[in-house]
Amino acid sequence: MESKAARLRQLLRTGDIMIAPGAYDALSAKLIEQAGFKVLIMGGYSIAASRLAQPDVGCLSMSEMAQSLKIINDAVGLPVIADGDTGYGNPLSVRRTVQEYEMLGAAAVIFEDQVFPKRCGHMQGKEVIPAREHEQKIRAACEAKSRKDTLIVARTDARAPLGLAEAIDRGKRYLDAGAEALFIEAPQDLNELESIGKAFPNTVLVANMVEGGRTPLLKAGELQQLGFRIVFWPCTALYTVARALGQVLNELQQSGSTDACRNIMLSFSEFNRLVGLDEYLQLDQRYKL
Repeated sequence: MESKAARLRQLLRTGDIMIAPGAYDALSAKLIEQAGFKVLIMGGYSIAASRLAQPDVGCLSMSEMAQSLKIINDAVGLPVIADGDTGYGNPLSVRRTVQEYEMLGAAAVIFEDQVFPKRCGHMQGKEVIPAREHEQKIRAACEAKSRKDTLIVARTDARAPLGLAEAIDRGKRYLDAGAEALFIEAPQDLNELESIGKAFPNTVLVANMVEGGRTPLLKAGELQQLGFRIVFWPCTALYTVARALGQVLNELQQSGSTDACRNIMLSFSEFNRLVGLDEYLQLDQRYKL
């Protein structure tokens, strides 16, 4: 049976850009799959918000992220691109993160060069470690893989504190260290996105579309024309659910009923179909005495 990591690589070989919405739990992952997407991203921003109701400022442990990865991966047949943050320590910690994530089904793992505790790539005040330190982390990640198809994605957050030229230079160094995909976080305009694409021809480049973030929001086709192969929409599901749920709860508090919001809610039967109740009932009948 083809692994999810192998399937991700097959998708990359088609040449089409892949849209990867962000999942923060099993239900959001299932909705992404049912919408017809072929891959998803499990990012720390959404996991921190959903598990802790806290911002993405380095509060999550590797174990908490690994638990979320298992729940999300088990819920869907899609390849999961997993956020490895800074690797949760030194290169030896990075090795363990790769090994744990692989066992839990990650098709790809991202490692970034921020100083710990890290923060969301579109927040202010980021700092990065020396490039040579992250080169060693990327080398450790690549050497720790037990499956050749697992994709190691190098991320640099150097654009904000050190400028685009430094971010591009770091990208080249991280690819030389063994990474097979590159994620330069938070370019600030179209010209910067174009510069990244030109600097890395024939490279699996990742773009990150955060609503309200520092990078202009482009369509997938536009990003593909610039040379990008994967585009994350990591916060879309989280932002949508937070707004819609807040509206419904406010209506319930004010009116004592959800009648005015039924048009944005699933019904009892619709939700049961979403989570596969009929299949469970069939299995239950199969094993009854």
